[in-house]
Amino acid sequence: MKRKKFLYWFSIVLGIFLIFSSGGNSSRADAASRADVASRADVASAYNYGLTKAKGPKINSEVYTVSDAVDSAISAGLAEIAQKGPKIDAWDATCLVFGDRITDSQAQYAYESILKNNDFLSGGSQGLNGISDVSAVNGLVAIGKDPTNVNGKNLVANIVKDANNPASNYSIVNDLEALSTGSYGQASETARTSLTKKLIGMQDQKTGLWNGFDKVDYTARAILALSMNTNQPGVAEALNTAVKAVINHFYQKNGGFADSSNTMYGAENAYNDVIMTNALASAGVNVYVPLKEKTDYIAPVQRVLDQHLVSAGNHAMLIQQATLALEQARFTRNGGKGSIFAFNQTDAAKPGEIVNIKDAAIAKKRSIIRSSISDPQATAAAVNDAINLVDKILVTYLSKLRADSTSSAAIADRAAGVKELNNVTVSHAAPATPVTPATPVTPPTVTNNNVTVVNNPASSSSASSSSSATSTSSSSSVPISTPTVSGKPVKKASHRSIVYALTTVKLYRSSNFTKSNLTKTYKKRARINRPMFLVISQQTNKQGHAIYRVKDMNSGKTGYTLSGSKYFAHAYYSAKVTRIKVINPKGINEYGKVNLTSKKRHVKKNASLSVRKVVNYGLYNRMQLTNGRYITANKKLILATKIKKSSQNTRPSTPTATTTGTSTSTPPTNSGSTATTATTGTTTTTNNSPSATPTLPVALTNPVALTNPVALTNPVTPSNDAKTITTTISIHADGATIASGSIKVSSGASAFDALQAFAQQQGLALTYKGSGATTYVTGINGYNAGPAGTMTGWLYSVNGTVPGSSMGAYTLKDGDSISMTYNK
Repeated sequence: MKRKKFLYWFSIVLGIFLIFSSGGNSSRADAASRADVASRADVASAYNYGLTKAKGPKINSEVYTVSDAVDSAISAGLAEIAQKGPKIDAWDATCLVFGDRITDSQAQYAYESILKNNDFLSGGSQGLNGISDVSAVNGLVAIGKDPTNVNGKNLVANIVKDANNPASNYSIVNDLEALSTGSYGQASETARTSLTKKLIGMQDQKTGLWNGFDKVDYTARAILALSMNTNQPGVAEALNTAVKAVINHFYQKNGGFADSSNTMYGAENAYNDVIMTNALASAGVNVYVPLKEKTDYIAPVQRVLDQHLVSAGNHAMLIQQATLALEQARFTRNGGKGSIFAFNQTDAAKPGEIVNIKDAAIAKKRSIIRSSISDPQATAAAVNDAINLVDKILVTYLSKLRADSTSSAAIADRAAGVKELNNVTVSHAAPATPVTPATPVTPPTVTNNNVTVVNNPASSSSASSSSSATSTSSSSSVPISTPTVSGKPVKKASHRSIVYALTTVKLYRSSNFTKSNLTKTYKKRARINRPMFLVISQQTNKQGHAIYRVKDMNSGKTGYTLSGSKYFAHAYYSAKVTRIKVINPKGINEYGKVNLTSKKRHVKKNASLSVRKVVNYGLYNRMQLTNGRYITANKKLILATKIKKSSQNTRPSTPTATTTGTSTSTPPTNSGSTATTATTGTTTTTNNSPSATPTLPVALTNPVALTNPVALTNPVTPSNDAKTITTTISIHADGATIASGSIKVSSGASAFDALQAFAQQQGLALTYKGSGATTYVTGINGYNAGPAGTMTGWLYSVNGTVPGSSMGAYTLKDGDSISMTYNK
């Protein structure tokens, strides 16, 4: 080998080593709590392909599944990394961030390491093959630092400079990965596009691989970099070709990867197994299962586990990369999209984080139940309270996660939610007796299911006793009210709604609007560029201003701002729109499903579309076109050019007092007209005359949410001689359909009668209160209405229109379609 060529190969080998050292190790709550989850659907699927259970310790006589073994290995790797203390570097920090175990001091150690070891930041020049830079950028972004301004130096600009004239093939993948961690301006995006095109051009057209002294390593690095740029032309095709090539040429029966054409550099080794497992997972491959449907092949993630790479005594490089590979594998398996290093790609992490927090909630409930068995002081009521609190926290953070617009925000919200879940404990103290306020408080008025309820917080002693007596069958007391007829309520914007700014608005870190508390000013923008906010709550500050607490839908920043129609408007259409015009310069898409999946076609700007109806989809309304397809109802993207006024979309305003009860254990009769109820003194008012402004239902204060819902033993079904009608019902929550189908009921049945019959047909747990015009659905299959003001509850529509009455008062016609949507 010629000396020059030898030096080149030597530099490459040295570069691979430096990639893990140039950037330079408390137990993970949710991983630990999830360790007792015995099985998951994807693991069961893996067994169908012949994958055996991973070996591992037993917990309460249950053996870890592969999924649990991955969690355990990640936890072990993070523990090893944490032991490095002040020697923690950039890659260590990245591992800790994705494992939710980084502390402020660890982040500071990593930052100091980056400043010291990065060639550019420490006063040197471009490092070998861009290794120093890619580790630094990943570490900086992971700990929340801006790589464009590190002690006054722009590290991104230095990478762009190298990207325009790459030092080597490894510089191409390293520079591309570094620039793909976020959005750093036009120069960065131009270089990123150029590097992507160059990397695709280097792919061997015959084999689908990338050539180098170690094809396994370089192909893996290329796949990883491209997986962060799936929106670029040609990337999807290149990745698809590369994944097939890896499976055909490199994949081994033992789950590892090797290049049989190069025994010197291509032999299977732990590093190549780790980096390829990471790359394939980044490209969307489920590495928990064998890549070939043959019983004698092992899954890539199983091979990584079998090598015990995160054990004490292994090289720090392997511990880092194995931990990252397993974190990426879990991320992809849980629904994440692309590489975990693409920190700010919209929605990339949300699916995985939603799965994670749901798993954490399930594990916490199991933990509560198990611990209560051996705890004689843990009463059944206290256990139920703890479980209900877990459900409440889960609902809150699922709503936050769906509102997040970046991976980093989703990761942070999930981590905060898991922390709250793990703080839930079973109380040993007896419930405190409610204290009646000495001074009467003006009863608040809230609306739900188009029924106004006047809640009186000052309950009598007898009412308290009655409420306490029924606590064994209900998770919370029924609100006690006095028969008061409310006037027209003060109009307030909906909590947990999405608005956009109409003019210049200012965001403050607290409700005290002073100059020192000002965090950001949003200038007035054109409609298509208006900033959007999630309204978290409303209040009046010390200066007497009506204000919102909001969350910036783009950055995730939360704060306080002035409220009112002068400053904000709802960002999504909810009226009876019949025609729209596309105003987004990039156009919009038509989809086959209401969750905006199954893309059908792209519609360009200025196109005009006919709308059948506006469909409620939680916070984000949709529009169903006359062709049956769905589009967004976002006012930044479309403009309503024709709105049909409908009397059905109005709310009542003249109240009439009516006393109702709460359904406890007596099911409705076959007549299908009313439910037998037990009255507890709840007073409601129903309204009869319409006004022009519709109001969305708001959850009742202390709604009845039974922990053991009443079984509907007598569904509302028609008798043999009665005239029957058919209605279809669909029930939606968490972005998914819980149940859908048709049901026959007697002519004259109400929408609620049909829902009851459908619930029994489908085996759904249904809880409710009231009857007739005051019927209020409190929960379906565990999705329960929240406290007043949170907008959490069940909304219903008939044939796409929200009626101006409760479900119990709406008489169905043959062929009607009922839609139930859980709103958060």
